[in-house]
Amino acid sequence: MTAGTLFFHPLPYIAMEMNIMKASRALVAGIVLSLGLCTAAQAASDRWYVVGFGGQSKVQNVADKDAIDQALLDAFGASGFEVLAADSSLDDSDTAWGLTLGYQVGDYFATELSYVDLGEAGYQASGTIDGGEGAVDIEVGAVSSSSGPVLSMLGIYPFNPSFSIYGRFGLALLETEGVLSAAASGESDSVSAKTQRSSLLYGVGGEYSFMQHFGVRLEWTRYTQVGSDDIMGEADIDLYTLGFRYSF
Repeated sequence: MTAGTLFFHPLPYIAMEMNIMKASRALVAGIVLSLGLCTAAQAASDRWYVVGFGGQSKVQNVADKDAIDQALLDAFGASGFEVLAADSSLDDSDTAWGLTLGYQVGDYFATELSYVDLGEAGYQASGTIDGGEGAVDIEVGAVSSSSGPVLSMLGIYPFNPSFSIYGRFGLALLETEGVLSAAASGESDSVSAKTQRSSLLYGVGGEYSFMQHFGVRLEWTRYTQVGSDDIMGEADIDLYTLGFRYSF
């Protein structure tokens, strides 16, 4: 090396480049690992599940029992019968049940396909009437029942891994059957009719999960405009249920 010549040694720069390459590979590996963990977590939260539920249904905005009684008295009076004695009952609640197949996407959304049986609601009356040829004991009844498939979406808010609340919105295709019956002097007769129509539904619920695959639910759901004016009228039905979930 001659005087005035600047000495350049390449080893420090080679070492620096090698360190940069190692750091870059580590950074890329970290990003890939993070993406893999996120994808695995997402896949773990996506799941199929089944739910069995049961509880009580209650018909809302149904006609008052006294109003039905008066309408029946007016009908007998218009037909020339005098009502000598009468008793009646209105049952607007019943046992309900259903089965659900669901798929949860991530932590916040799920889709469910269910079959639900909302039970029956009925009116019964018995009494004694006289049409001018002697007193006759008579019984009159009207019963309505609804059931069918339900498709709904759930928006879920998890407070922690064990407990979450959710809101439900969906559409039910319910078949409603109405049966009118009458019996007098040992003879009876009945007439029935069916209708099928779609009904919007909405509800809220909470779920507690345990042992990884299991959960228990409490839920309130309202089915709107169930039935038909041609078959004992339309009514909203509230459903209060306890359900048990199993995730695959």
